[in-house]
Amino acid sequence: MNKSKKTYFPLVFSPFASQLGSAIYVLGLNWLIVRTTGNTKLLGLIEGLGGLAFLLGDFLVGLLVDQYNRKKVLIWTDVISALMCFISGFYINDQQPQIWLLVAITFILNLMLALNYPAAKAIAPEVVEKAHLQKFNAVSNTFFNLANVGAPLIGGVLLAVKNIDFSEFLIINAISYIVALLMNLLIPYKENQKEKKIKRESIVTSTLIGFKYVKEHPNLLMYMLAMGFFNFCYAGFLLAAPYIAHHFFEGMSTSYSLFLTISAIGALLGGLWLTFQKSEVTSQRIYYEQLISGFVLIICGTFLSLFTWILIAISYGIFQARFFGSITTFIQNETDIKFLGRIFGLTFLFFDGVQPVGDIIFGFFISSWQQWTYVVLGTFLVTFFSLLLYFKNNKLSN
Repeated sequence: MNKSKKTYFPLVFSPFASQLGSAIYVLGLNWLIVRTTGNTKLLGLIEGLGGLAFLLGDFLVGLLVDQYNRKKVLIWTDVISALMCFISGFYINDQQPQIWLLVAITFILNLMLALNYPAAKAIAPEVVEKAHLQKFNAVSNTFFNLANVGAPLIGGVLLAVKNIDFSEFLIINAISYIVALLMNLLIPYKENQKEKKIKRESIVTSTLIGFKYVKEHPNLLMYMLAMGFFNFCYAGFLLAAPYIAHHFFEGMSTSYSLFLTISAIGALLGGLWLTFQKSEVTSQRIYYEQLISGFVLIICGTFLSLFTWILIAISYGIFQARFFGSITTFIQNETDIKFLGRIFGLTFLFFDGVQPVGDIIFGFFISSWQQWTYVVLGTFLVTFFSLLLYFKNNKLSN
């Protein structure tokens, strides 16, 4: 495999392109539904049902990513996603969007993402030298978050100026997947001929092998639990934003897009911090950062104002970027390359398995909890990562 730094540029810009369109699409979905219904119940239901696709995708990851050409997995997921958005863009009813179609769109896009993202992370160690993995993941996440900065700005302008239809959000998303497809075609990756002769495993066998590998590497289990719990809280964070914007800050789409932009800028800063950090990042440090994030949510949620709401956005963005950029590197360094697909599949099974639960629970309770949703989220983070640090420190002392 070509190990030069130039080879992984397409692997950085591909997620940037698809995420830019996806973030614009999600912004449109969230805002239009909350504006129409006045609450997050329907949005939580759509996201919850669509989130089940992640579970299906996580079971398929080990089968596809470890046993087939990883580059082809990236290409085909982008092709299917683009087609889904284009076709749905012509059939969606902009005035009264069909709920079944919204669920179907979300389900297919989530399924493709559940396959695409682990494939990209699994192919990275084959293209990037191990010594550069931490910096590569940091750069990749920084560009990924740069898309999250641009999406609210673009989406906010579209919502405020043109009164854009939902079908146009879908078309924009489709174009972004085509750009991502072109980037993936440039990845200099060739399938190992010896791997073609390996006996193919079933989904069950592949999953069981992954569980056995995790059992032999307890650190992986810690990382999986951390990612799963973080995503449960993140579901509430994302659902709370349009509700708070609508009911607390003049119900303007610009306030919602401002919050998302500030959060994305925070993530960009967190990614840059991780990129230029010379010392190796440890799991204990990342867990302590999540404690800080939790305390910020508790304090700012208790005294909610526009200033504290913006502080929530930027701090959560910073620590979210550092969390994901570091955890990915931890897993890659802990796992043999030939097992990466199965391990990332199990990792995202933990990560995605809680998303439908988080979407549905927070979707129904945010209307009652209102600003106290942030206090609840902060309490969850502080409690969980305190326990994780306790077990981690005990393990080191023994």
